[in-house]
Amino acid sequence: MGAERMFSILSAKKNTRINMEEIIIAGIFTLLGSLISSLGTFIVNRDANQKKKYRYKIKMYLKELKSFYNLEDLYLKEIENLRQKLPDEEGSKKYNGIKNEFRAKNEINGNECITITANQADRLLLEYKDIE
Repeated sequence: MGAERMFSILSAKKNTRINMEEIIIAGIFTLLGSLISSLGTFIVNRDANQKKKYRYKIKMYLKELKSFYNLEDLYLKEIENLRQKLPDEEGSKKYNGIKNEFRAKNEINGNECITITANQADRLLLEYKDIE
């Protein structure tokens, strides 16, 4: 009986050692899973915050673009009034002609051609109305 008891004790220690190794391995995998999950959540939240920030900036740029259209309109109306007092050879006297003349000069200076209209800017702003 002594030998059987000794064998039983050794078997129990061996089983305990195997169980501890399994527990440690399971713990390591659980920790890795938690870290990977946390990293994924962090990346998704960071991207969502960046997207929100960029959408806000786009909205503000569209508002500024619309303000520049309004400013251009004020300048063009004033130039139209002033050009009515000049001789005929001094350039266009009509609103659209003056606008095309100055936009062409703007392009000659190396700036982008203005293709978006104030109405298009308004439609785009509607897409960003939920952003504060």
